[in-house]
Parts: sequence; C-alpha cells; structure tokens
Amino acid sequence: MTTLLTIRNLAVNFGGAPAVDRINLTVDAGEVVGVVGESGSGKSVTMMALMGLIDAPGEVTADEVTFDGKNLLKASGRERRKIVGKDVAMVFQDALTSLNPSYTVGYQIKEVLKLHEGLRGDALHKRAIELLDQVGIPDAKNRINAFPHQMSGGMNQRVMIAMAVACNPKLLIADEPTTALDVTIQAQIMELLVKLQKERGMALVLISHDLAVVSEVAQRVAVMYAGEVIETNRVPDIFSAPHHPYTEALLAAIPEHNVGAVRLAALPGMVPGRDDRPKGCLFAPRCKYVVDDCRKARPSLDPLQDHDAGTRVRCIKPLNLATDAIHHGGAR
Repeated sequence: MTTLLTIRNLAVNFGGAPAVDRINLTVDAGEVVGVVGESGSGKSVTMMALMGLIDAPGEVTADEVTFDGKNLLKASGRERRKIVGKDVAMVFQDALTSLNPSYTVGYQIKEVLKLHEGLRGDALHKRAIELLDQVGIPDAKNRINAFPHQMSGGMNQRVMIAMAVACNPKLLIADEPTTALDVTIQAQIMELLVKLQKERGMALVLISHDLAVVSEVAQRVAVMYAGEVIETNRVPDIFSAPHHPYTEALLAAIPEHNVGAVRLAALPGMVPGRDDRPKGCLFAPRCKYVVDDCRKARPSLDPLQDHDAGTRVRCIKPLNLATDAIHHGGAR
C-alpha cells in the first residue's frame, strides 16, 4: 500500500512538559486507523497539530509531517489551506459547537464548496443538497435552510460529515464522532462513516475511547498514553495479544471481560500530569510488570522482531512474545 501520511517525532508544547511527545504514526491510502486512549492522552491534540489548528502559545515541532508526498512542515499558510479542508478533513467531537449558529447548515456547506471546488449558483446549491442527502438527512431540500439549533445532535453531526467529505478528501479524521449521542444514533453515525470511507476509498483515522467500535471498524490501532503512542498493531492481533501493559489494562476493563465479577477491573493510580512526569517509562508507576530498568530511561517506540513492520511497542519488556528479543534502533 502507498503511505498517505507520515508523522515522525511530533511534539506539541503549551509551556512545560509536552502535551504530546515523540508521536510516530503512519496511515496508508484507504486504511482505517483507530487511535485510542484515556481522555487527556493527546489523541485530539495530535490531529489538531496535523490540521494546523494549534494556536499560540502552543508550539508544534516534528522531524517529519508528510501528507501525500507534500511536506507540511515547509508548506506556507496558503499551501496548507489548499490541503486542509479539501484533501484532509476533520469531524470534531461536538457538532453543535463546531457549526456556526448564525448561519444555516446549507450556507456552511456551500462555503466549503466555494472555497475548494469553485462552485457557484445552481451547481453549488444542487451539490449541497446532494451532500445532505448522501449523509442521510431527510427532506434535504428544506433542511438546507435550517439553522443548527433547529436540528438534533445526530443531524448536526451528519451535517459536519457532509462538510468534511464535500471535497472528496483522501484522509478523514473523525474525533470521537459519536460523543453526546444516544446509542442508536451512535451506531448510525459509525455506519455512515464506514459506508462513506468504503465508497470513496479514503483513509480514515478514528479517534475513540470505545475499543468495541474500533475493533469492528479499524484495520490497525495506535494506543496513546500520557501524550505518547505506546503501541501500534493490526486488528485483531492488538486485542488478542497486546504487547504493552497499558493496552492489556485497557482491554481488561471492558465490561464484557468482567462478566460475573463483583467489580470491573480497574487500573490503579493516575496518568502523570505536566509537572509530575517520571524520568523513565511514563506508565511505570501504574505497571504491575515494572522493574528497576523501567524507571531509568524513557523507552522508544521500537518494532518487534518476527512481527509486521507496523507492530511497535514502547516497552522494554513487551508482553505476549514468543521471544523476549526486541529490535532496537527504530522510531524514537
């Protein structure tokens, strides 16, 4: 497969310790990648940095951020704006706060089409209605004149998806797209995203804390903890044989794995904050497998021997290996 997106050693700093640090991630054309982790692990900040949405005092640094052969680190503001919103699009968590309450949903979709596709007049209006219809909004001809507050949360999320796919992006980033929606609507939104991804052949990065959804949709998963990617692996391998203790703990906390138990399995301790990050492995204070070497130096995200090249783990004692060998010298 052709690599569409490459992120190498990305860091975002708001003063003090980085909010995200040493992020390494690749996405192939047409691939679905899940990014999972607790709230505050840096999932959204990483993707907002890619989109160029980190404002001062935030600082973004990286060794490489390449999209479709273009170096985004060296791209001018004008060049980046041609890419973001057209070839790379993002669906945010809360549609109602992302949409402008002062304009109709139709006006906001048309702005995207005018800017990136150059459409005008009847062709513009017709295309906006087609998009609303494609994302499952009933009576699109009339709904196009509705304001966000006149529509339900699920309908607004569909409008956001329509805006995101309006220009046939090569990569769609969906940041917790079902937040604050009821279970039935969540399933419908996820079904819509998967349908559009398959029909258009676009790559999809799905940010989620719902491991069940990710296991059904994604082909590969990146697990984040305290601002770092700590494991990447393919589905279903990452769920059947996790290599990082944090991934193992996440899976152990799923209700389906606790049938008959008095209490859900819980991970003791807290995620380290900005001012109390340990010197060694960030997960060491909570890890039941910790040894002294874990506290001495921060491990790198290394590929595992005898595994697919995309299988990497940030741990000196990976779990579920036939051998304890780990190939060092990989992405750091």
